[in-house]
This record gives sequence, C-alpha cells and structure tokens, in this order.
Amino acid sequence: MKHIVESNEVFDLYQKSDSQTKVRGLISIPHAGMVIPDEFKEFLTKSLVDINEDVDFKVYDLIDKDRLLDFGVVILVAKIHRVCVDLNRAENIAVLNWKQNTFGNNLTVKEVPKDIEEDLLKRYYRPYYNKLKETLLFHSERLKDRPFPVIDLHSMPSRPTAYHLKNNPLQSMVRPDFCVSDLEGKTCSEDFKNKAMHLLQRHGHSPSLNDPYKGGFITKYINTLPRMNNIQIEINRACYMDEQNKAIIHNLAAQVRTTLTEMAMDLFSVD
Repeated sequence: MKHIVESNEVFDLYQKSDSQTKVRGLISIPHAGMVIPDEFKEFLTKSLVDINEDVDFKVYDLIDKDRLLDFGVVILVAKIHRVCVDLNRAENIAVLNWKQNTFGNNLTVKEVPKDIEEDLLKRYYRPYYNKLKETLLFHSERLKDRPFPVIDLHSMPSRPTAYHLKNNPLQSMVRPDFCVSDLEGKTCSEDFKNKAMHLLQRHGHSPSLNDPYKGGFITKYINTLPRMNNIQIEINRACYMDEQNKAIIHNLAAQVRTTLTEMAMDLFSVD
C-alpha cells in the first residue's frame, strides 16, 4: 500500500505524501488487527478460533484507501490484536481485557503480572494514543474553518451475543446495517451526525443512532480534545462477510466499500 507514513508493531499510519493535499479528516480502525506478539502467547489459549471471534474482520478493506488518501483523509489502522491489547478500552483495563470472547469461551490461561502489564502498555497501548492525539491536534490546527472530523470505524455481529445481551438485555435481536454513535449527543454537532445518517440512508442503508452502541473509549478520548466532530460507526458484519466461516463476501464488501468511502468524502468535504 502506498503512502504509509509510519509503520510499527502497533499501527500503520497512512497519509498522502504530497504536502499540497489538504487534510480533511481522520479514520481510525482500532479492532481489525491480527498481530499477536510472542510475549502474549503464554497468557492466551491456543484456540485461534476463539481468539479471533470478535475481531473487526478486515474492516480496513471496507474503505478505498487510495481514494480517501488522495482526498486528504488520514487513516490510522491498529495491527495489535484486540485480545492482547484492546485499544478501545481505558489504559488500566486494556491489556488482556477479554478473558472470554462474546460467546463465553475462555481466552486467557493466567493473569499478567503488574510489571509485565506496564511494559506491554508502554509498547502497545500508549504509542497508539500518542500518535492519535499528535495527528489530530496537528491537523485540527490547520483546519481552522470548522471542527476536525473523525470516524472511529468498527464492525458488529449481526445479532447480539450472550455478552451483548448481558450488558443490554433490552436490545433488539435484529441489528441495523450501521450504527452511528456520538455518546448521545456529546461528541459532534447535530449537523455532522445528521449528515452521517443521511449519507448512509442515501446509499440505501438503515442506520441507527446510538443503538446498540453509544460509542467507545476512543470516542470518549477524542471528545476531550478541542474542536472535534467525532463519531463511531459500527458495520453490521452480515453486510460484508460470512460470519460463521469468517470469509468476505466480495460483492457485498464492494458495496460497503463504496458506501463508506463516498460517505466519508462527503462528510469530510469542506468545499
């Protein structure tokens, strides 16, 4: 992939190398990483089926990176597996946060000692947040005519699992194509949120607002930074993949890619 500005064991940062391209917004993808560093393996079960159950499978392929980069979008993609370090959780619970997957299958075999946890946070958690903050503040300073737009992109099971029902027993068993979240009105302007919903509807989808997700820790974190229009978007996995076999359905994925790419370009447009 061209235009990788920075790459390490935690993330890839993509940005157009042409300094003349105006940066219009940022997309973060924190839960699609599949890298399990060796230092985590003594703590995890050997069942990759269970470990990979809740990965946002290939969400980074559901946007047209080249078109978005040429348009001026920065893309931050985590490589570290969410079972190792969940970047969408607070620092104090991020390392091996998932003791079980959402179907209740065990993922860990022992606890992480505090000294090792601190080292893992230093190597795999803080670099992501440092880069996220640095990038957002740098570019938002240059986009002075409006708040800086951000999408935190995830995927969700097409039906709630036992884990989801335990946390929210009243949620519907039928999920929308997309869920747009803004912490119930806290993280962006009304116009920005409404435009995101309208653009998804224009592509023939049925998005929901803050149901079944209200926004995660990254959404909360970005909300502490000045001048941000910041939403989380969850993609229904049935819209692009065979959930049971963990396989992309290419014609469906192509439609989602078009929707998300064109939505982001319209949402981030300042012209």
